[in-house]
Parts: sequence; C-alpha cells; structure tokens
Amino acid sequence: MIKGFLKKIIPRFFLEKFWHYPKGVLAFLIYGKPAKNLKIIGVAGTKGKTTTCHLIAHILEKSKKKVAMISTASLKIGENEELNHIKMTTPSPFFLQKFIKEAVKKGCQYLVLEVSSHALSQYRISGISFSAVVFTNLTPDHLEYHQNKKEYQEVHFKMISRSLKCLILNKDDLSLEKILFSQIKNLKEIITFGIKKDADVLAEDIFLTEKGTLFKIKTEKESISVNLHLLGKFNVYNALAATAVSLSQKIDLLKIKEALEDFKGVPGRIEIIESKENFKVIVDYAHSPESLKNLFEAIKPIKKGKVITIFGACGERDKTKRPLMGEIIDKNSDCFIATNDDPYSENPEKIAEELISGVKTKKLNENFFKILDRREAIKKGISLAKKDDLVLVLGKGAEQWQVFKGKKIPWDDRKIVKEILNHIV
Repeated sequence: MIKGFLKKIIPRFFLEKFWHYPKGVLAFLIYGKPAKNLKIIGVAGTKGKTTTCHLIAHILEKSKKKVAMISTASLKIGENEELNHIKMTTPSPFFLQKFIKEAVKKGCQYLVLEVSSHALSQYRISGISFSAVVFTNLTPDHLEYHQNKKEYQEVHFKMISRSLKCLILNKDDLSLEKILFSQIKNLKEIITFGIKKDADVLAEDIFLTEKGTLFKIKTEKESISVNLHLLGKFNVYNALAATAVSLSQKIDLLKIKEALEDFKGVPGRIEIIESKENFKVIVDYAHSPESLKNLFEAIKPIKKGKVITIFGACGERDKTKRPLMGEIIDKNSDCFIATNDDPYSENPEKIAEELISGVKTKKLNENFFKILDRREAIKKGISLAKKDDLVLVLGKGAEQWQVFKGKKIPWDDRKIVKEILNHIV
C-alpha cells in the first residue's frame, strides 16, 4: 500500500532517474557485470514477444547452443525451465543480474531476453549490451503508463547502442519506419522481415490449416517451405522474426526450418486442452483489442461449433480499450462470460462494467453472463460447451498469480480448466 501511495505522489520521471536508474546500475555492479560473458538477444515490441523468444531459444538449442531465456511465460537456464512465477515480463534488475550470473555459471552462451517498455523506462536492463535486437511491432500500448504514443515508441531506442551488431525489424509495421530511417546509419546490420513487402526475410504462400500454418520463407539467397505447428498468421510474423535473428547468428536456413517445424508451442499461448466430450478449451494470453482480433482470426480453421469466451479486463491498464474488447468478443463469440483478470487496485465490478459496455448483441443470463469469480466463470463456460464447441479462456495464459489490491493468489488457468474437466461425469 505504501508503494502504491508513493507512486501516486512522486512524479514518474523522478522515480525513474533517482530510484530505478541507481538500482539498475547497482545491480549490474554488485553481480560483477555478468552480461559481458553472454551473447544477449533482446526481443521487444507490442505483440509477439513471448512466442518469438521461445522460437529463438528453440532454434539456438537445435543448433547445439546452450541457452538461457526470460519471457513472460518462462524462465530457463539450459535444460532447466520453469513457468514465470514473478508476474513480470522483464524482472527487477537484481533478479535479472543474478539470473544472468547463474546462466554464465551454468555455461550458457546465449540469453534470450523479452524486454518490456516498462523495463526500458525503469532501467531494469542497465549494463546489458545486446548482440541482436528484434522489434516485433510497435503499435501504441501501455498508455496508462507512458505519456503518449511517441514516448512509448521512443523508449525502445534505449536498446540501440553502438555495440549492437544487428537490428531486426518488422517491415510491415509502419510504426517502425522511424527507427529504420533514424538508426540505419549507426548500425552494422539491419535485417527486415515481413509478408507484405520486399523484406530481407519474407513469407510467401501462407496457408492456414487446422494443425498450423504452411508458408515459404524466402531470403535473397534461398527459399524453403515450412510447416509451422502454430495457429494464426501472427505466428508467421513471430517465426520470421526468429528466423531473422537466427540468420544473424549464422545459423543455416535448413536448420532453422527443422527447428520451426519441431516447435511445440508456448505455455498459455493458444494452448489447446481436449475434453472427453469432444469440445476444446483454448487458454490464451490475449488481453488487448489487437490480440483478441488475432486470436479469433487464428481459430477459424478449427472452429466447428459455438465459441464460448471467458474474459476479464486487467486492472490498472488503458481503460479506453475495455469497451472495445467487449465489442470484439461480443461480435466473435456465441456466448460471452465476463469475469475478473487481475484487478490490482481497481474495483473489479467497475472494470467489468466498462468491459461489458461494449456488448450490444447478447442477452444477460442467456448468452451473456457476468461472473466475477474466475473459477466459477470458467466452470460456467465449460458447462455450456457441447461437441465441437470452443471454450476460450483468455487474458492470463500461463500466469501463476491473480492479484487483488496487492494480494497475490496462486493461479493457473490451465490447471483450473483441467480440474473442472476432470470432474465432469
């Protein structure tokens, strides 16, 4: 409570310069500057960071590299991998530097690091020089924290230093054009990827199937067909980003193809849980208008029956997006159950009302329900499902906690779903 109070009365720039920055530098020094002993690949952007991190780490490992990774979903050092239990995409500087030191001690050659805009603003990555940086996209986000779109985008420039060897950019994202033109003269190498334009790493002939995505990766020198076992066109972008990073590390395109086709997915990212009653439950992290649209588009090849969506907007995030998310779910679902996500310090009832203000086509207690208890909401959604239906449990993915006004409750949507399914007679 004291921490929250101080955040409200102390200007953000003051906290960043006189609290976060010293912490970042101190952590780097206390742990002996461990980052200098690793090749560090930074993955930043609005969407796709987590899956891109996991794809990069998988390709590197298939190329006989020993890899550490920090993502929203997982923490990994070599063969030891666990779910991210710290409720942060990029951890505090002391956790991060200790983690890097341990990775070096265990003989890792690479660290794949998912970098949030908050981490950049708060100097959590102080002392880290990147071998390669990939920007998946930079559409405006977290405007409840950042002053405006410009500040959100420009804070990512902190990752571009003189020591950076390669910058990888999504050429289809117009938000990245400024970076491309302003930074190109200072960089040794830039690799672009995309599906719409003449990118360095280009995807062609994309075909969405029930089991994944077929497409062709084309570079200046060669092209190769890939059968990716991930749903959705957005995952083609993630695969292209990972391919571009891997090419920058001199990994052969054929080895990249083999690793992409061998990749099994990320915890809590379109994670499918089968039921004995022949309907599917999908757990996903989608929690913004764009990610919700992408998800509904991605599930079209496997959609046979009704779509039942369980979703709650996160607290202390951009409130203007809540009605829009309600509208998107309303349009793309046969049944919508509004529930809690992480309300943090906000009133859960108020969050839910702002979310459901976007619902226009459904009738309360018929094909639309408000159940703030998330477990009960998931139970309700599963109870409504019939053969061939899809039950979507969205917003949290594989997160291990639910947070109410500073109180953290152990949580995992996937475990809750399996517990409920196991009790269905």
